[in-house]
Amino acid sequence: MKIGFVSKPECPRCHELIKFLSAYLKENGHDFVIESGTAKEMKMEGERIDRISADAIVTVGGDGTALWTLQKTKLPVLPVNVSSLAFLSEVDSSGALGCINRFLKGDYRLEKRARIKTMVNSTRLPDSLNEAVLKSMIMSKIRWFGVYLDNDFIHNVRADGIIIATPTGSTSYSLSVGGPILDPKVKGFIISYMAPFTLSARSMVVPSQSTIRVVTLDKGKSIMLTLDGQNGVEVGFHDEISFTESEYPAKFIRFNSDFYKNTREKMS
Repeated sequence: MKIGFVSKPECPRCHELIKFLSAYLKENGHDFVIESGTAKEMKMEGERIDRISADAIVTVGGDGTALWTLQKTKLPVLPVNVSSLAFLSEVDSSGALGCINRFLKGDYRLEKRARIKTMVNSTRLPDSLNEAVLKSMIMSKIRWFGVYLDNDFIHNVRADGIIIATPTGSTSYSLSVGGPILDPKVKGFIISYMAPFTLSARSMVVPSQSTIRVVTLDKGKSIMLTLDGQNGVEVGFHDEISFTESEYPAKFIRFNSDFYKNTREKMS
């Protein structure tokens, strides 16, 4: 089998773990490849993430490393946590070798998580696993947004921004503004508002098979659209941004994952 490795940038602990795991794979007759940015920091040869052909990719770092990787590849991902908090990981550095052994033996399950497909007018942007965020580019300046679900008008709302979150992202940015936590098995998306200038704008859970549409209503006012905190594009007056469930779910290698146990431990 062949495994790819991606590290959190400038993380010596991550690099040491990758060296250990890759040496183990080589000694046991398996192949490996290291993502080019990680390889450059480790002074090794590597491959661009979108060109890696492997059975799985092991990300070593935190949720940001896993999210970046999932935007670049459709391969299954095994996130290894070396950060203080990581909702996407079920294993830390001490358990990484054991999990890789279980994967090599086929003792695992593949978990699929819904992602958001985002369109700005007719242009498709990278899919997001956690959330898509529309936010004023000027601090403390609220903006007007028109919000629709399929062909139904929900309302026009003034707010610092809007968050469209998946069940996976329900424990991230959306949660910080009062959004609900969703079990990953729920087929829904969350619409949450950042500092809305109305008492009626509350988080909503909508079916994931629907299309959420947001129209920017402020002429000459800049708004940034950010996907999983990785990619940002500026949108302008009367641009239409649509959010639907992507046809490409994120794939995670899982062993004993328990969503509620993980949430209790991370939130405590």
